[in-house]
Amino acid sequence: MRILAVYIQHDACAAVFDQYELLAAVAQERPTRRKGDGGCFPTEAVRECLAQARLDASDIDVVCLPRTRYPKEYFTARAHLPFPQASIDDTLELIRVMARNFIHDPLRAFDARTYLADHGLHPSQIHFYNHHRAHALSALFSTRLNNVLVYTSDGGGDRTFYSACHLSDGQLVDLFGGEAESVAFRRPQTRADSLGHLYYHATQALGFRPLRHEGKVLGLAAFGRPTYAQRLRRLYTIAEDGQIKGLVRPRDIVSTVQGIARDGKREDVAASVQEILEELTLGSLERILQRCSARSLALSGGVFANVKLTQRISERFPLEEIFVYPAMSDQGEAEGGALSYLFERDGPPHWLAQRRPLTDVYLGRDYSEEADEVLRAGGAEAAFKGSTSSELAQEAAYLIASGKIVGTYLGRGEYGPRALGARSIMASAVDRNINDWLNKRLERTEFMPFAPVVRKERASELFDLPPRLQYTAQFMTVTCNVREAWKGRIPAVVHVDGTARPQIIERATNPLYYDVLERYERLTGIPALINTSFNVHEEPIINRPQEALKALEMGRVDFVLTQKAIWGKSSATSVLARPKKVPAAA
Repeated sequence: MRILAVYIQHDACAAVFDQYELLAAVAQERPTRRKGDGGCFPTEAVRECLAQARLDASDIDVVCLPRTRYPKEYFTARAHLPFPQASIDDTLELIRVMARNFIHDPLRAFDARTYLADHGLHPSQIHFYNHHRAHALSALFSTRLNNVLVYTSDGGGDRTFYSACHLSDGQLVDLFGGEAESVAFRRPQTRADSLGHLYYHATQALGFRPLRHEGKVLGLAAFGRPTYAQRLRRLYTIAEDGQIKGLVRPRDIVSTVQGIARDGKREDVAASVQEILEELTLGSLERILQRCSARSLALSGGVFANVKLTQRISERFPLEEIFVYPAMSDQGEAEGGALSYLFERDGPPHWLAQRRPLTDVYLGRDYSEEADEVLRAGGAEAAFKGSTSSELAQEAAYLIASGKIVGTYLGRGEYGPRALGARSIMASAVDRNINDWLNKRLERTEFMPFAPVVRKERASELFDLPPRLQYTAQFMTVTCNVREAWKGRIPAVVHVDGTARPQIIERATNPLYYDVLERYERLTGIPALINTSFNVHEEPIINRPQEALKALEMGRVDFVLTQKAIWGKSSATSVLARPKKVPAAA
């Protein structure tokens, strides 16, 4: 059975399954080149997924949809009874219509078949999924552990802002934030309860773009003091069951944040908001864990893009494993939507038996077959064509050791917000000044340093990364302390607070990427490299090879590494000499 799931709001995305096998998953922003793209049906993302899966629209048996905003012309007369619905921008929110008019079946309120037919889809079944259940199931499906607390937190979806459920003895039990709360006439959670909204408004008040620059607030926080944390803390309480509750109206929270941002230092405001995020989330988790005694934790939702928060959770709770789903933002909703259909169709025992840890998130469309031809036809010169991947890795390592910037274009693109080797930029981490000039090249103004990539064999030597974090660190979803002996040797990836956000890599995941790192270590004795996303500021990570060519032409990178060659501009290729023998490791 072929299942297509889509999400259509901010960070729109699509995913295609064949039963429990995830064939492809793509964020809408990658093919459209519009950061955070959404607000309409993700036609381009669907097209990418179907092409990768080698399917036509007619092959799809089930389509999974969110209960979010849709054009009002697709809503039925029943959607307006007994309470007529006023549209915003000619759209209505399906979940709100259902709750206000006591409608249990979404198809009674919304003509989904006509909506899908207008987008070329005629499935035999249509499934509507719960926003936070989709977040939760995508995280849970990626771990095999039992006795797991699954916790989600974000800016809101399906009329809730966070949820908790507990897997124990083969049963998944909602603790709060479940479906009953989503469809309740009077919703138990409000916008004032949402830490995602707190961070959103802090980002905006500090002059950054919300839903995009929250990472800048996180980076800035390390430079400040939490001067205003007590003032913010008075706005919230934590209930006995662990739910975070706002004590004032949402607009009062917004005005408080705006007031301290207007009067205070930016870095102190950022530090204060970050401290409140950590304190309240930790307090919530502590009360929940006291009640359910879970041994591990699975996390998802946009709040958990905050990698420092995950580190704090690990430091507080001695759990067996802490895992953040790699596509933790709404970019991950599509996969979770399909998993929710399978959960309802098959029931918990069968669904739980299908769970599988992630080996990678290379789920985008594979343009490898045309990549080298696109680069050649666009005027790039094959600086080196290796007969083996080992030779390519050797030459790429020499380039990086000599101060060059190498972009990777290797196989399928990553799903989620992190570049993990398929669409990465690799550079030396030994000079702190690289942060300035590489950011200038990429038109970035980040407060965080670049992130490191390190082979799994060396990770514990460089970073204080306990075993419970090593799985999630494969996907760059947590920070950790850099060991003292290495802070001065890899300064470009060490933040002002002494932490880094590493990617741990095993060779089986991406052999050529791994081999470049291993060869670079042989040359230099340094086991870590910069891994930053292959894009310029305010653009999504590159998708098609034409975007890699453009980056090369504009001097964003010096070379592009593919599975077959190293490409550069003709003026740059002279730096490559004949293949050299790599020195043995010291």
